[in-house]
Amino acid sequence: MASIPPDRAATLQGWGWHYPDAASAQGLHAELQRELPPGHLLYGRPVETVAYREDQDDVLFQHKNEPDRFTVVHLTWTRKREINAEHPSVCFDGTFVDFFAGEEKFYGVKN
Repeated sequence: MASIPPDRAATLQGWGWHYPDAASAQGLHAELQRELPPGHLLYGRPVETVAYREDQDDVLFQHKNEPDRFTVVHLTWTRKREINAEHPSVCFDGTFVDFFAGEEKFYGVKN
């Protein structure tokens, strides 16, 4: 599970995030690649699937060339390239610490 601190991994699971097995991670990455149009934040950037939410179609990706950078993308599941660089929509882009802080604020939980 990429670079998620072990003490945070269980907390994220409690908030609805799931950690994919290798096949699921590959499938989510493949869907991202199908959807990405030129000009999108992640277009042409090597990323790794870290976690996903089934209830929201959100996927957390870690940038391979910037290991402290994470991006949450809301996949559209159109199974084809989007025509607008704003889609699939980026819900978050930044450090894991900032991502976790945002989730913590949303769920109103302090660890």
